[in-house]
Amino acid sequence: MSPTNTATPTPATTTRKPDANKPNAPVEALHINRQLDYVMDTIATQNRSVRYAPGFRVQVYVGNQRQEVESIKLLIYQNFPELSPYLTYNQPTYKLKVGDFMRRIDAERYFSSIKRLVTSAQLQPDKVDVRRSLSIK
Repeated sequence: MSPTNTATPTPATTTRKPDANKPNAPVEALHINRQLDYVMDTIATQNRSVRYAPGFRVQVYVGNQRQEVESIKLLIYQNFPELSPYLTYNQPTYKLKVGDFMRRIDAERYFSSIKRLVTSAQLQPDKVDVRRSLSIK
């Protein structure tokens, strides 16, 4: 009789060696985070330098009467002190626009209130001051 092995065979355990082609994930994530932080800082710096952007203003007066434009300007200021007035004069016409709105929906909300006071008001696209637009609630 020949000797028999009664032990059950066990699978060979293999040890994995780290693949030289794959960098460690935590090191790669840190590198990507640093790059992302740099890009975000660059974008933030560029955005701070932007002064004007396309937006909307409400034109409340167009005409050649200085007293009338001044009275409308005062009326708007009394009712909407948060809106900045922009008065231009191109002989012989005065134009008064108010507000710095980045989004049309914000401009329309004010426009409906202003229209009750000044029926000739119009909503117009214009270049707006970005910093002032952020202060309008």
